[in-house]
Amino acid sequence: MFMIKKSSILMALTISLILYAYSHASVAEFTATEACEATPSIHKQGNPGDIKLVVGESYPLLQGNKPDNPEWYLLRIESANPTNRWVKVDCGNVNNSDAEKKPEGNEACGLSNQADSYVFAVSWQPAFCESKPDKAECATHDPTVYQASHFTLHGLWPNKVSCGIGYGYCGEVKDKPANFCDYPQVNLSATVRNQLSVVMPSVSAGSCLERHEWYKHGACQTAAPDQYFEKATNLVHQFNDSGISEFMKNHINRQVSLEEFRVVLDSSLGIGGSSHAKLGCKQGLLVDIYINLPADIKSDANLKELVSKAPQAPADKSCQNGFRIDPIGQGVFN
Repeated sequence: MFMIKKSSILMALTISLILYAYSHASVAEFTATEACEATPSIHKQGNPGDIKLVVGESYPLLQGNKPDNPEWYLLRIESANPTNRWVKVDCGNVNNSDAEKKPEGNEACGLSNQADSYVFAVSWQPAFCESKPDKAECATHDPTVYQASHFTLHGLWPNKVSCGIGYGYCGEVKDKPANFCDYPQVNLSATVRNQLSVVMPSVSAGSCLERHEWYKHGACQTAAPDQYFEKATNLVHQFNDSGISEFMKNHINRQVSLEEFRVVLDSSLGIGGSSHAKLGCKQGLLVDIYINLPADIKSDANLKELVSKAPQAPADKSCQNGFRIDPIGQGVFN
């Protein structure tokens, strides 16, 4: 009789713990970038029903196999039996809506030196300025300026996969102010500031993007502001010098297919490089490219080598029908 009661109690406790975990779990989804096998057991590696992820589809993410730097994620796949399946972490990307809405509420996502990868973000400034015409850096319509024919630096973002896009504000500033220039100034040497002002037009225009990038992202890694922005500036120049800026310049005002641009990215970022880059389009124009990089980035790192070691990026969606390359000074959004 005692054994029956003990078993019943243990069963009730187990069910309660499971229900508690589900009710308190952050809202996270895993978007597949590869058609990976999905197994009920990490150790046995079986796959009842021959279940594979569907590229571009999102699945509820239940947990990782380790609290830090997990190698496997447990997903809920409704079409599978059993529904809970393990997949390798590099089969897709995590989107955590709780982290997006309330990053400051998760203490683990506001601690420095926790990054498991980086996102290197570059912008095509003419297209960016179509939707932000009031930005000071968008006042110029001169086709000879750097940003008219080169990608500019948006940011170099330490990333923690379990935080989704909510990893940030790891230093003295804990929240985004109403205006970028309301952040404290960033202590940069004259040399670095001059170099940065070329690849980040906001610096010379005085709209303070560099402050946001440092306090939101830079504070989450170990390098001082000079070293952090030197590293980012070097990556921008490598990317532009790879042939990508020449392609953009030669295709201004022309429509480019996604397939054609993937070939260009593979040439610029290395074989298969396009699978590590996510494109961002708006109203048929290419605005941003987000390139995944590994956590360890040396000051003299080679961009192609970094990309080859990086996790894959989500499948393209906003640019899936191709895009037009915008010239500086146009007003097609209005």
